[in-house]
Amino acid sequence: MAKKTGKNNLNPRQYAVKEQKKMKTLMIGFIVTGVLIFALIAYATIYALFIRDNIPVATVNGEKIDNEYYKARVRMERNGYIQQFLLLNAQAQMFASDPNQVSNYENQMMQIASTLDNVVLFGEMVLNTIVEDEIIAVKGREMGLEVSDAEIDALIRQIFNYYPEGTPTPAPTLAPFATPEISPTQEAILQLEPTSVVDALEIESEGGIAGIEGNEPTATPAATATPGPTATPYTDEAFREEYGKYLTDLEGIEVKEKYLRMYLYHYLMRVKVQESLSTEIPAEQDQVWARHILVPTESEAQAVLDRLAAGENWNVIAADVSLDTSNKNNGGDLGWFSAGQMVAKFNDAAFALEIGQTSAPIETQFGWHIIQIVDRAVLPLKTSDLQLKQDLAFQQWLSDAKLNVPYEINDVYRDLAPTSPSLQELFANQGTAPIEETAEEPIAEPAE
Repeated sequence: MAKKTGKNNLNPRQYAVKEQKKMKTLMIGFIVTGVLIFALIAYATIYALFIRDNIPVATVNGEKIDNEYYKARVRMERNGYIQQFLLLNAQAQMFASDPNQVSNYENQMMQIASTLDNVVLFGEMVLNTIVEDEIIAVKGREMGLEVSDAEIDALIRQIFNYYPEGTPTPAPTLAPFATPEISPTQEAILQLEPTSVVDALEIESEGGIAGIEGNEPTATPAATATPGPTATPYTDEAFREEYGKYLTDLEGIEVKEKYLRMYLYHYLMRVKVQESLSTEIPAEQDQVWARHILVPTESEAQAVLDRLAAGENWNVIAADVSLDTSNKNNGGDLGWFSAGQMVAKFNDAAFALEIGQTSAPIETQFGWHIIQIVDRAVLPLKTSDLQLKQDLAFQQWLSDAKLNVPYEINDVYRDLAPTSPSLQELFANQGTAPIEETAEEPIAEPAE
């Protein structure tokens, strides 16, 4: 029987060969790992120096978004947030004696700090706006709209309140909203009753209520003009000096003038598109004057109709059972409104009724409504209502444009999003400490 030799039944020669193979395998592993690490470092360096900036952050209608413009826009937006932060800080100091006011300002400041700290999400927010701007520009040019260099120059002068050709005349505004006087028909529907003797007194155009002591008209003394200081003319030289200082400030955050002008181009194009679309929204629309009684169930709504059929006063029923506390003591009066201002089911039911008609029970997310139409007419929209309709029309137009104009966003924007300017830099320069806590958790970065 042969005698065992070496480890694991191997003789010394065999054992040495095996150990050499193991060392060779380990060395190969180390070399491969080293090569991979070197390759990754090399790729990261090449990507940062040569590849990254050549991948566009986005393309819109086949055209690349300028990466440098993206970075400039992010810096401008960050700077805007910082200026807002400084304004809030100044206001907080002004109201230092009012803890509630100070707390409100500090909460807003902490929200700004949180937003700026999330660099990637902030960059994504700005990039989405840039893509929207480009889509608007594509569709705007299809509409025959364009923005000239002269218009950009004029906007810059306007921003700096410099009007070499004279201060522009204010744009005309809509006439004050007015509704027709209450007619006998409306009085009958509303079941109005006199509320006080004041209803019977004549209202004087100048001096208040005639016949009541202390309300007699009084003459207003003529104003006496007093000479004041003569304003120093705002010259072209002064404007150019002020604008030059502004450009120097932009250069301090690495923003060139050409990127400012690109931003203003898109701003003006957006304004022109909105104005063009606004002309399609009529300033006068069919409106109804309605009132309602809101209850939680259909059976209770039917009970309201039964009480009305029995001749009970609408105003009494509304005050008794309506869930709408904002108007239940006023007969559920909703005033005048145009199509689209109410939720869809309520809107459709109201505009299907004639003057004096009462609806069947109508269900919405708020409960069950009984609606009555007091009057309807074609009336001028309130300025706020017209603006709302114009804004909604633009948002719908933009949603449609995004479906029709191809665009693509590349993740490279994450690596290119600037972290500057920042509050940390601002406080470091001022020798003060930034906000260390935020009122809310930082916004989570978007998922990969």
